[in-house]
Amino acid sequence: MDSAAKLQYLISGNNQFGRVNLGRATAMAALKKAKELLQEGYMDVKICTPRGQVLRSDEFDHLDGWRDDKNSLQQSPC
Repeated sequence: MDSAAKLQYLISGNNQFGRVNLGRATAMAALKKAKELLQEGYMDVKICTPRGQVLRSDEFDHLDGWRDDKNSLQQSPC
């Protein structure tokens, strides 16, 4: 399986130069990258989950309890 097929979480954000869209395979990796973008001054940072939920930066704590296995996708939506 190629690396593009493994990406499950999309992280996006804006800065003064434009927009960035990044993919990560796990919830924790997505959360880490999103927090890095915020620390670097990016605005409107969001994470899109495999279920299509879009989380704004004030909702990132919803991902803190997620495990990165198939059972975690059965948690209730944010």
